[in-house]
Amino acid sequence: MKILFYGDSNTWGYDAKDASRQKNRFTQFIKQEFSQHEIIEEGLCGRTLCLDDPYDEDRNGTKMISMVLKTHAPIDVVFIMLGTNDAKRQFSTNSISLEKGIRTLLYRALNPEIYRDGSKVPQFFVVCPPKMNRDGLNNERTKENFGDAGFEILNNTKPYLEKGCRDFDVEVIDTHAIAGSIDGIHMDESGHKQVADVLISVIQEL
Repeated sequence: MKILFYGDSNTWGYDAKDASRQKNRFTQFIKQEFSQHEIIEEGLCGRTLCLDDPYDEDRNGTKMISMVLKTHAPIDVVFIMLGTNDAKRQFSTNSISLEKGIRTLLYRALNPEIYRDGSKVPQFFVVCPPKMNRDGLNNERTKENFGDAGFEILNNTKPYLEKGCRDFDVEVIDTHAIAGSIDGIHMDESGHKQVADVLISVIQEL
């Protein structure tokens, strides 16, 4: 089975301690559990659901998803974990933006044009981004980028993601992971392990 993880810096494994890439990220734990499966990591720092970052146009997850799906086709399962960067103050968003954002991305991801070569349509799952750790608001950069409004958005994502997924019959998974305390946005090893444990259980049922 070929499984693709499409996400942002938490999928990439960003380490808030030194900006390096964590070895013990959730995708690696999953690889260790399922050596018989092909695990593909498509994590990009700063990636959004569907918003254009004025500082880097490649961060728009909707614009990139079809290229990624075509690159790795055929794919059996896709896990999408996005939404953190959509809560940045620069985008002036709110919780409803998550609903609209995941709906927009899934419209693109499920476009029959992507699969016209005969590739099968993968089974999609949407994973809630980790909840923001309030300690992160003591981090100047996090406070400037997200603020209290971002904290509120990221601590109640599931209802809005579920509304956005309803038309596609795509399950939303809440791992209940909380980001680490250094910047409040990126998971530490314990957070990655929690995400991995939940997703391993999901994969075992497929």
